[in-house]
Amino acid sequence: MQDSLLQAILLGLLTALIVADWLTGTNNISRPLISSVFVGIIMGDLQTGIIMGATLELAFIGAITIGASRPPDLVSGGILGTAFAIATGKGAEFALTLAFPIAALFLIVDNLLTLLVLPMVARKADKYATDGEIKKAANMHIFGWLVVKSLPRAIFVTLAFYLGSPFMEKILNQIPAFIQTGISIAAGIMPALGFAILLQMILKKEVVVFFIMGFALYSYLHVPVLGISIFAACIAFILVDISSQIDKKTVTQGGDVDDDF
Repeated sequence: MQDSLLQAILLGLLTALIVADWLTGTNNISRPLISSVFVGIIMGDLQTGIIMGATLELAFIGAITIGASRPPDLVSGGILGTAFAIATGKGAEFALTLAFPIAALFLIVDNLLTLLVLPMVARKADKYATDGEIKKAANMHIFGWLVVKSLPRAIFVTLAFYLGSPFMEKILNQIPAFIQTGISIAAGIMPALGFAILLQMILKKEVVVFFIMGFALYSYLHVPVLGISIFAACIAFILVDISSQIDKKTVTQGGDVDDDF
């Protein structure tokens, strides 16, 4: 019980610090690929944390905010999904099945805080800025992050892990084998869904040929992913260089025309 309490507190502190990603600039420490590594260290199973971080990252790879459309909260989902999966010994498949419901649940809390509390903080910051009190305006920015983004997530993760982990093992032991098989199949589908969401946003007719090229290299020529990445980097460099040369030539020709006048 004491170990669970200590782990719950450490996970809460990790959550509170990780969301500084939004305060200091996007450095992606809030992504499951990184956060799950720290969860693995806290839970005493670094290898599993790394594996589940990579698995969850594939599932959440298309989870980005676009306008008013907000994806499930990948911070709480990634941390709790990984923590529960390590604590129960069920692995990456179970992490995936937990991550999305948890992330969707906290999204409701985050939306309420963002709609009800954050505007009050923003108005206070605007007042300080209007009055020329820049330091106080900056402090309101930090205060808003703390009360809306950091502390609520930390409290949610701490309580959810401490209260949930003892019951989770009992529940999992009662799950029939055919349901666990279904969970494994669903876990295999989720990364593909993550890629599909990402492709839906970026795939255009101008770049589809490169997608087909990568697919052909992997499927028919059996080039490893690292080799495909090297090819892609070289192609990107060549295209950028050609585009740069064309731009320079266009600017030079335009300058010659201007000189004639």
